[in-house]
Amino acid sequence: MLSGIANLVGFLNGWIWSKGMLVLVVGSGLFFSIRLGFFQLAHFKDMWSRILDKGSSDSGISTFRSFCTTMAARIGTGNVAGVAVAIYLGGPGALFWMWVVGITNSAMCFVECTLGQLYKIRIDGEYRGAGAYCAERGLGWKKYGTFMAIILMIGASCFMPAAATYTICDAFRNASGVPMWSVAAVCAILLALIVVGGIKRISQFAAYVVPFMTIAYLLVFLIVFITHITEVPAMFVTIFKSAFGRDAVFGGIIGSALLQGIKRGTFSSAAGMGESTPAASAAETSHPVKQGMANAAGVWVDTIIVCTATGFMILLTDCYNVSGTYVGQGCKEMADLAASGTNGVIFVQYACRQIMGNFAPMFIAIMLALFSFTCIISYYYEAETAALYLFQGDNKAKTRKAVIWIIRVVTISLVFVFGIVQSSLAWDLSDFALGACTWVNVFMLWFLFPKARALYQDYEEQMKAGIDPCYNPDKLSWKGVDKDLWKEIYQKSSKAGKK
Repeated sequence: MLSGIANLVGFLNGWIWSKGMLVLVVGSGLFFSIRLGFFQLAHFKDMWSRILDKGSSDSGISTFRSFCTTMAARIGTGNVAGVAVAIYLGGPGALFWMWVVGITNSAMCFVECTLGQLYKIRIDGEYRGAGAYCAERGLGWKKYGTFMAIILMIGASCFMPAAATYTICDAFRNASGVPMWSVAAVCAILLALIVVGGIKRISQFAAYVVPFMTIAYLLVFLIVFITHITEVPAMFVTIFKSAFGRDAVFGGIIGSALLQGIKRGTFSSAAGMGESTPAASAAETSHPVKQGMANAAGVWVDTIIVCTATGFMILLTDCYNVSGTYVGQGCKEMADLAASGTNGVIFVQYACRQIMGNFAPMFIAIMLALFSFTCIISYYYEAETAALYLFQGDNKAKTRKAVIWIIRVVTISLVFVFGIVQSSLAWDLSDFALGACTWVNVFMLWFLFPKARALYQDYEEQMKAGIDPCYNPDKLSWKGVDKDLWKEIYQKSSKAGKK
């Protein structure tokens, strides 16, 4: 049965991750960047400062906590194992295309998070928003919104956690020989303890864990980088030659390098698929663009910084193989791994072993556990938000509570199952969910993009006037925007600004 599922998912992924995805992701990100005047460069400093914006309420969380919650989804399996898989399948050149996708994808993330803020509503006293809410309230596409919510709910609860869970279990098995099922059981129990607290507890957990795990991982990268500093120029030459098919060894896989760079760049950043919109919509902020800026910066942290750190560690230590093309000379195990086709997180563990000794596999296992576990928590929240969209209304409060508990049970149960499936199936399931969500979400973003651009222009006008931007729904608004909610925020923000 599992082999049949694996074949079906693999077949579907062949269509979802075809050249059309390349055009969709890169084309959309580039178009949005151009139409927004490459805000990610023009407002580079401002983009980063928005991460630390303060402000929370009974209905919403702070921008920083929202940022950490979205980063919990971004900085995960794709940043460690995903980069290693990309290099294995696409060669060093895949890293270059990750950079390209990361820069342009930040524009897509900006658009979806800005729109999520614009069209957010209150459900059971908390801000809620996502692609489905934008489709219905911004475009009047209720049926399409329902379709989007179903896709995200099923994808985030049933498929996306697959790669994250498997990678955690695999990392600990490599490091200490612990049975994968036992690690999966621990993950399921911890997940249950956190998600029952809702977005407040999820965001609190993310705010503590995400900064710690990111800094710890980057410190190890710096040590590897400094100890191999003389090899850095040659590494860059290899990356660029491989990316454009000019390298004698990797030139024949330029197509794979391009596809893997886009796939893993999209997987790790989650930009365009709507994954960051729910947490972004839950934030308390005075202007939708502020949240869009903060989340755009998150894509840079994820792809340009953390993914690059992983790729550099692997390449500088030469602890990697490329399928059918290259066997690394960084450690003696590479030949055996090449023969068996084994790849992924084990490349990073062997790379770090060169400076950390035998503790390296366990260190990476711990880091990956934190990265991937925060990912799983974020997936749960996305599924919950999508489910609440399907059961809106004051008369459906009891139904919403029941549905939330069903999602909790399903997600927790599947986390245990995903710890014992085959590696290829785990990655294919996650890729399938990611790809499906990306197609339906980016399609909707194109129709709503003019509104995101208008909000950006409003934000720029206020910034140039020396005003802390506040969104005034009486000045700029559209059908579907909850004006009463935004008037309340505007009045509160205006009073705070005067003080």
